[in-house]
Amino acid sequence: SLAQGDYDAKTGVTQKDEIGKLAQAIDTLSGKLKEAQAERDQREQLRRDFLANVSHELRTPVAVLRGSLEALHDGVVTEPKQVAEYHEQMLKETQSLHRLVNDLMDLNRLQNADFPMEGAMLSMSEVLSDAVRSAGQMAREKEIAIQREFPEEPVSFSGDYGRLKQMFLIVLDNAVKFSPVHSTIHVKLAKGEAVIRDEGPGIAPEELPYIFDRFHRARSEENRLGSGLGLPIARQIAKRHAMEISVESQVGKGTSFFFKWGGPA
Repeated sequence: SLAQGDYDAKTGVTQKDEIGKLAQAIDTLSGKLKEAQAERDQREQLRRDFLANVSHELRTPVAVLRGSLEALHDGVVTEPKQVAEYHEQMLKETQSLHRLVNDLMDLNRLQNADFPMEGAMLSMSEVLSDAVRSAGQMAREKEIAIQREFPEEPVSFSGDYGRLKQMFLIVLDNAVKFSPVHSTIHVKLAKGEAVIRDEGPGIAPEELPYIFDRFHRARSEENRLGSGLGLPIARQIAKRHAMEISVESQVGKGTSFFFKWGGPA
């Protein structure tokens, strides 16, 4: 039965002799084989889901690009204003594809344990300050204030400066993206913890368990150009730095992201 793939099969023998020991070993083997099969099935399902998600994300921009090119090539669209609109749409779709490919490559590298990460001593205050400055332009366009609450003493940490800044910037960009005009984003840093809180619409309770899943994203006007890979990338960066990232949110009251670490990574 085991040879034919029935890993639920058991000997049913409980003798206290050599036959009993052999039967116990076979039963243990069947259990191990069942666990291995379950792991293989899970990996295969993850692979299928990943390919399906990538295909889904690629289908729309590719279809738009093809349709636009065919319309221009066949002379269906000739009026200069319409031609310019088609070119603008094609540029946006190309940028979306470029962003998706870059995010996929980033996520793949971060999930590879052999991918090197910098381990230099740095100031978490400087990393977070730089991320806030980078997010500042988009915040100013929406007249959103970013308030910082940092300790007087630098918060030391050992890690990859560029990746840590990318992690914070992903969350800050989301906060700006979903926050209403004239609102405030609160950034707090303390020893062993950083918090980014916005005053946006919040995340529905049924969505919270999935926000770090690949390709999961809010279907909204604000997120129409998102790849659905930002938060999974942030989580992988946190993981590579022995850091925990979590979220709390209330609909209509905003969202808070927490980054916690026990010491130098």
